[in-house]
Amino acid sequence: MAGIGVGRRVALPVITFAVITLGCAIAGCGAPNQAASRPETLVSKHSASSRPLASPGLTAAGQPRYFADIVRASGSATGAGPVQIRYSATGALVPRQPGTYALAITAYDSGRWLLIAQQAGDACASRLYRATLSGRGVLGRLSRIGPRLHGLVWSLAADTDGKIVGTTVAGCEKGQSGYLAVIHIRAGSVRRWGSVNLGGTGGSLALGFGLSMSADGRLLAFTGEATSTGGTNAGQRVWVLRTAAQAGTLAQRSRVVLSRPSSGPALSSVVLSAAGKSFYLCTVSTTGTVTAHKTVKQTAVITARRTSDGTSTSTLAKLTATGVNFLGQGFGCPMAMTPNGRYLFAPYRLHYGNSTSVPPRVSAAVISISSHAWRTVSFQLPGSGGMSVADGITVAW
Repeated sequence: MAGIGVGRRVALPVITFAVITLGCAIAGCGAPNQAASRPETLVSKHSASSRPLASPGLTAAGQPRYFADIVRASGSATGAGPVQIRYSATGALVPRQPGTYALAITAYDSGRWLLIAQQAGDACASRLYRATLSGRGVLGRLSRIGPRLHGLVWSLAADTDGKIVGTTVAGCEKGQSGYLAVIHIRAGSVRRWGSVNLGGTGGSLALGFGLSMSADGRLLAFTGEATSTGGTNAGQRVWVLRTAAQAGTLAQRSRVVLSRPSSGPALSSVVLSAAGKSFYLCTVSTTGTVTAHKTVKQTAVITARRTSDGTSTSTLAKLTATGVNFLGQGFGCPMAMTPNGRYLFAPYRLHYGNSTSVPPRVSAAVISISSHAWRTVSFQLPGSGGMSVADGITVAW
């Protein structure tokens, strides 16, 4: 399976659903070349006059100053995790952390606003909130928006202004399918497409956590597994959906733009370009099997493709790791893109220490879409707390 968020477990009240494996791999990366190891080299092809002015949300190079993540843990009952704010340049935590838990998160307006989904009390329902992210990386007060959603939110995506929101939501009872919804915030209207399998529930399309929206809010893209009539997997897919499509099942209204067998490299995550005419896909392949004395090699390949037919137009990066020592639930290759469409942020590796008490370390690649140069950012997740072990993240940039 695939998605932007990883390591997610969903256990609705009374009912516990099966874990969905995302990406099926922990992708790694070799050391970047010296020219790509400094952030400023990523924009060396652009003249000074073409660079956007620095703002509270963006650097002079056009990258958000901060990114937010949700830490996914094996012991989470609902899939919610703590929200962390980090410096994009280093991955270090900002001094003042929000102390907020969330089911899903995304960013809009050049990273100056965060959209956050939380469980509504103890009910099998979710609420959406928005909050500013200041020039110092401080998360503002949560302000509730949109209607209450039946079920627990899995993923979020938004247009450039945060006026149109896409979300996938899990059902509340065993065997009950989830749905994908588009919410027009100002009008408070919700359009749903059903029969979505989230975490082992019923549904004709089994999706992960990855959901991407074009800047104008007219198109959504996502990855997952198609299901045959008998309930078996029919192969991996990349789908697109017009947000103005008529209501119905997601299989009826979405369009397949890429098909791959289940046995091939995992279609881990997809990100739409701002105009929606192209998308960026990360596929992850694994060589070897982790045992007590052996490790595996994993490779993530990020390609640019046409939305019309899924044809590859270029390869942006090939990120390879050897010596991967723990696959866990599958870290995958979650991605996020800057609003100006110039950079991708791709966490690609989750490295565990010799024991669960050692905090796992995440490595991410910051990739220039135009030059294909990249640099790495590395940061630690919280250590183990009892039976709870950090096994993934969801990123908003």
